[in-house]
Amino acid sequence: MEISEKSIVTDSEINELRAAVNWDITPGIYNRVLKGVHSYFVARDNEKLIGFVSVISDGVAEAFLVDMMVHPDYQRKGLGKELILRAVKYSKSLGVQCVHVTFNKDEEQFYRKCGFHIFSGGVIDFKTMDIET
Repeated sequence: MEISEKSIVTDSEINELRAAVNWDITPGIYNRVLKGVHSYFVARDNEKLIGFVSVISDGVAEAFLVDMMVHPDYQRKGLGKELILRAVKYSKSLGVQCVHVTFNKDEEQFYRKCGFHIFSGGVIDFKTMDIET
């Protein structure tokens, strides 16, 4: 297994990984997403994409970790934690004050083990919620 920063990854590879972790498929979206993130990290086993996380940041105050995914065949082996730690270390190197991540309740222990302090928060998801703004 190898983890690298900003190595070439395709939209279809990320969508295959999204499907493997039971997330919705978003064809064509990552062609745009990868251009807009501050950085991203990919994990591969030979040529197969097995992990991904991206960092969105203003480069000053905050960084956000998004799209954290590890293929089910590689989960619970430390790969997810290593991806998170690399993204956090990268964020720290930018000089940001805080790193944020949003996750499901069943992932709380994982993020605690990665060093995150857990607070309450909220999200508006336009894809699944009908919110008038």
